[in-house]
Amino acid sequence: MREIDQEVDYVRFEHVATDEIWAEIASLFVSSFAAPPYNESPDDLQSIEQWGPDKLAGPGGRLVAARHDGHVIGFALSQRLDQDSSWLRRLYAMLPTPDAVISPSRTVIVQELAVDDSYRGRGIAKQCIRELLSNRTEQDAVLGVFGQASQVREIYGHWGFSELGTSPIYGGTVTLHALHHKLPWTA
Repeated sequence: MREIDQEVDYVRFEHVATDEIWAEIASLFVSSFAAPPYNESPDDLQSIEQWGPDKLAGPGGRLVAARHDGHVIGFALSQRLDQDSSWLRRLYAMLPTPDAVISPSRTVIVQELAVDDSYRGRGIAKQCIRELLSNRTEQDAVLGVFGQASQVREIYGHWGFSELGTSPIYGGTVTLHALHHKLPWTA
């Protein structure tokens, strides 16, 4: 394990986190996803301070913050699938019989995962996912990856996630790949 990894604390929040944590999460979220290959609108991304706490508050809500030197350098956020109607619609469009593959009330969505670019490649994302998916009551995990983030999709493949299907988003300008893994996740 590299020196930095021993100095990272992983803090788990169940259903609620402080405004200070959300402010740091929002800053990291904007810097991660406004940059290539995502190029999303910083103003739209900043809204995680409003919708993030709602997702965290619901069933399956969990936030893992990776902290180093008192700052959030990575995070992962989850919610149960049956609490997210847009994800349910996407999965029903992708899969002819999604209930044969997964049960929405027994599936957790990895809503977001981000690591500060200066800390990438050190296992922080994997540890955030490990903490996010450990000791779950759900049977399955689902996450989405933008088509233009092929390296990220490849990493998830190495972690044992398999593709469920794809869906056009943002008016068809982006392809979302839905990936799946049975729980427990042991990578």
